[in-house]
Amino acid sequence: MANPENQEVKFEGEEAGAGFASPTLDLIASVILIAMAIAMMAASIALPMPGAIHTAPGLLPFIVAASLLLMALGLGGSAIARRRSGVHSPIFADRDISTDLRSLLLAGAIAVYISALQLMAFQQHISVFGTSLRLSAFEPATIVTLCTIIHLSWRGPIWITATISITWTIILSLVFQLVFRIPLPGSF
Repeated sequence: MANPENQEVKFEGEEAGAGFASPTLDLIASVILIAMAIAMMAASIALPMPGAIHTAPGLLPFIVAASLLLMALGLGGSAIARRRSGVHSPIFADRDISTDLRSLLLAGAIAVYISALQLMAFQQHISVFGTSLRLSAFEPATIVTLCTIIHLSWRGPIWITATISITWTIILSLVFQLVFRIPLPGSF
């Protein structure tokens, strides 16, 4: 049996073995992100400004897009530096088909979620302890989607996954309805 004092523990990140993508992929990603950030900045500037600059509805999207632009520039600079230093890993090196399949399933789940919010729009008013609440397509669609996403990433018992999904969806719905007074997607 090995002596525990002789074993060295090394943190390897969220995914052991995960490292930089190839410089070419990082460069392609940075160009796409830069284009998206610039488009978002332009769209946020085009929004009407009813009051002062600090109350403009495009201010937060502009700040988010500017930070995305800075991160994309950093990614691009890093990719160029790695390419110049001689790092030339193949574009599709070390592909893991199960990870790719999980990523496709995740994208599919999100696409189905967005479609469900658009196509299954309904609204039901209920009263709980004298408080009027709205039940819309957001709640069931979000619960099912969260269960799917959690199950793709974690193979725990389904009752835990369902409990987490239901609890967080109800909390989110209540906060938006009672605190922010903002209607959720999936209603009229």
